[in-house]
Amino acid sequence: MSRILIIGGSCGGLAALKSIIKKAQNLTQQLDVTLVEPKLGIFNILGIPKAVLDPEFAAKSFVSFERANVYWDTIRLQEGMQFDTKKVLRSENADKPHLGIAAEELKYNPNLKLHFVQGHVTELANNVAKVKIGKLDKGRLPERYRPTKPAEEVEIPYDSVIIASGRTRNWPLDPLSSTAEELRTEMADSTEQIKNAQKIVVIGGGALGIELAGEIKHQFPEKEVVLVHPHATLPPERLVCDQFKQQALEFLKNLGVEVLLNTRIKAEQEDGVLVTTDGRTITSDLTFWCNYKKNNVEFLAKSYPNVFAPNGDILVTHQYEVKTDAGDVLGNIFAVGDLVDLPLVKTAGWAYRQGCQAGNNAVELVLNEDRGGYESVDKEYLDKGGMLLVVGMNQSVCEDFFGQIFINDPEHLKMYEDYRLSVLFPTYGLTKEQK
Repeated sequence: MSRILIIGGSCGGLAALKSIIKKAQNLTQQLDVTLVEPKLGIFNILGIPKAVLDPEFAAKSFVSFERANVYWDTIRLQEGMQFDTKKVLRSENADKPHLGIAAEELKYNPNLKLHFVQGHVTELANNVAKVKIGKLDKGRLPERYRPTKPAEEVEIPYDSVIIASGRTRNWPLDPLSSTAEELRTEMADSTEQIKNAQKIVVIGGGALGIELAGEIKHQFPEKEVVLVHPHATLPPERLVCDQFKQQALEFLKNLGVEVLLNTRIKAEQEDGVLVTTDGRTITSDLTFWCNYKKNNVEFLAKSYPNVFAPNGDILVTHQYEVKTDAGDVLGNIFAVGDLVDLPLVKTAGWAYRQGCQAGNNAVELVLNEDRGGYESVDKEYLDKGGMLLVVGMNQSVCEDFFGQIFINDPEHLKMYEDYRLSVLFPTYGLTKEQK
């Protein structure tokens, strides 16, 4: 029996899982695959700028694993979770086929065993992962959302592992919720904060900060919205051109967002006043810290402290194998998505593509022990742009991989009416909720 562990069930992790299911169609030996993920579904993280001020949109942006068309042999949930396991357990669904990428039907193979654990990895050692089955405690989290019960701890052995654990941001920009109903309640709290604030400060002019400031000003034009960014241009993405950055700035100003460039926040006082490094003060009723992000890699750092780039991203080969700063390849550990050190713009699309390829490579490793069948990152797209921003829903700027700029393209604006949620369903073979 061979064992593959997937850490994280969002864009990269779910893509890896479905890639493995497809790869195992004609499997003649047993392969055990375990997915560890704290949520009971996939949340369209692209939509977070709108989700934090629209609870109903947030709930629609969460697709339960009940609709993922994947059937598990075993499921371990956190205590008290409202989740209909009968819909997704293999024992209840006989030989019903899985659905793969682009809704491709994947036949059931009894040699492939799938296991789901609702939890998070705390340590990744040599061929074994330590997992806590309990709620996470994320940065700047309101007291009412902090976990009150100790988490159950288990160990999961593996022969190969795919790390797709993504990044953590401050609440509410990285919701804690495990289900759509929880998310609706959680984002209602966020919406109430926004409605009660007259002056809102967004710190950080990356894609999230730009789109959040634009969305708030679009929905609440009467509010004062200030975007604070430490550099002379925004977003800070080095792979997009100056025209793209200038257009993003112009869009913010068109909406009436006050943009403070070359401004860095030193401290936030108890009364909400923000103090800059050059001694200025900025009053704020509500502050969103979009400059903060942390790769979910603590579990890896304990045993493998030398696999990180200076910015904290995981060093990988073009086949997504984790490597050390000395260039030594670990071999059976792969990583994909926002947390890998590749010269690509961090997007959900790239996480999806990398997850598919890493899933293939993990199967090749554990079953064939042959790197000859590995898939590689599309090298022709390295060190290229490839970024799309929507600022206030009615304004968009895109730079494609060939350096061409598209401004207010009708197709782009149409896709972002739901922040590309509709694309999620066919891409991942998900089923839309029946009304």
